[in-house]
Amino acid sequence: MKAPGLPADQQFFADLFSGLVLNPQLLGRVWFASQPASLPVGSLCIDFPRLDIVLRGEYGNLLEAKQQRLVEGEMLFIPARAANLPVNNKPVMLLSLVFAPTWLGLSFYDSRTTSLLHPARQIQLPSLQRGEGEAMLTALTHLSRSPLEQNIIQPLVLSLLHLCRNVVNMPPGNSQPRGDFLYHSICNWVQDNYAQPLTRESVAQFFNITPNHLSKLFAQHGTMGFIEYVRWV
Repeated sequence: MKAPGLPADQQFFADLFSGLVLNPQLLGRVWFASQPASLPVGSLCIDFPRLDIVLRGEYGNLLEAKQQRLVEGEMLFIPARAANLPVNNKPVMLLSLVFAPTWLGLSFYDSRTTSLLHPARQIQLPSLQRGEGEAMLTALTHLSRSPLEQNIIQPLVLSLLHLCRNVVNMPPGNSQPRGDFLYHSICNWVQDNYAQPLTRESVAQFFNITPNHLSKLFAQHGTMGFIEYVRWV
């Protein structure tokens, strides 16, 4: 069912997710990328977990011998700080997801019109990775050490796709104002990572904002400054 009031690109991804979660029999094996000793030229490696889904055609990861030919329905989960080197010489339609602490990144690639370096469609949606979503991503990261447990892995990925579908189907007006959402996201993240040596600069860098922006968020939305909040936690 079409969600009311969605922008065109968001509706496009909503339709993609509906096709995936309503036809789970079309989804295949989940593969896992690893952390190489060194990063070859052209490889992709970021601080957030990712999931690539082959919608049509063939795709692959040149860093793993057994992952150089992924076919329709197969998926590649890339844990945070793991890497992949996409095979881009085959016709493919690909859905790529990035799970950041405060947003869900969605990219659609169609090799008939663009390369795998330039998505045909791309959006970022506010999405706080806590609760069920965070637990699923953590579980998948641990399961990367046991990739043959597909009877556990595949239902877990399907549940994650259901959560993503809920995010994509949320009309823009129903989400929190960005500043308020970002402030609460940072507070929750600090609570989860209080044992680490947290500084204004390191937290700002993690959330891709400036240290001054971080201080401003706590001044506008909180009852104490960032440093005081870290000490309080």
